[in-house]
Amino acid sequence: LHSEKLMKSEWIDIMKSTKRLKLSRWQTFAHFVIVVFISIIPSYTLFSLFEIYVTDAYDGVRTADELILITWLSVILAIAFYFIQKRQLRFREVKITHTYQEVQEAIERTAKENEWQIEINDKNILRAYRPWNWTFSSGEMITIILDKERLLLNSICDPSSRSSIASYGWNDRNIETFLKNLVEIKKDVSIQKKVEKPIEEWSLKKVLIRMFSYPFCLFLLGFGVDMMLNPVDWKSKGAGIGAIIISGIYLYSDLRVIIKNRNTKAQQSL
Repeated sequence: LHSEKLMKSEWIDIMKSTKRLKLSRWQTFAHFVIVVFISIIPSYTLFSLFEIYVTDAYDGVRTADELILITWLSVILAIAFYFIQKRQLRFREVKITHTYQEVQEAIERTAKENEWQIEINDKNILRAYRPWNWTFSSGEMITIILDKERLLLNSICDPSSRSSIASYGWNDRNIETFLKNLVEIKKDVSIQKKVEKPIEEWSLKKVLIRMFSYPFCLFLLGFGVDMMLNPVDWKSKGAGIGAIIISGIYLYSDLRVIIKNRNTKAQQSL
């Protein structure tokens, strides 16, 4: 359950000064849970290495070099996701003159367009949620802080909902839709018909990420299947299941959003 008591005045002051979203302990765990899941793999391999080099009790089929390679790759992926999730907590700072009434009108328009459910809305802060609505995204948590002649904006996958690492463009859409509405209100532009814009899925940044993540996910799939078909003990089978789940979720999530945006472009071209 979401609680307004979390939004204490000192929390708002901290977020203004650090330009970073502050979460409760449980929300922090949920936000970084992908890092925990990935870390399961090196925990298994490190235990096997301990058996090889210390206790001499290892009865697996993989060599120490193979286990070390798997450990390093998993650690690198876990570190990468840690910094990705940490970066998601940054506020986007927009310096713009605004009145309280203009912001409220922009919030009202955006809430209708994106189906926001508003929890807190006062002169200092907005906290809203876009619920799950038959998309793979589990929904988002939107935070907007009003501070003199600037706005601090953030949208992340809702840490109080089922865990998700991808919003399929909704985090950007929540912020961009609000800013568009605020600018239109300042220019006294009437409400326009909503047109869904596909997200650019082949930017340089996303291509570079996929050049690393796709081969690694295929490696994890192969590793997981092999561990499932040829389990040495409970540790190897558990590592195989974890590898398959992690790689499968990422590949399915990413391919789904690519297909969705391609279909959106095709419909708009008709």
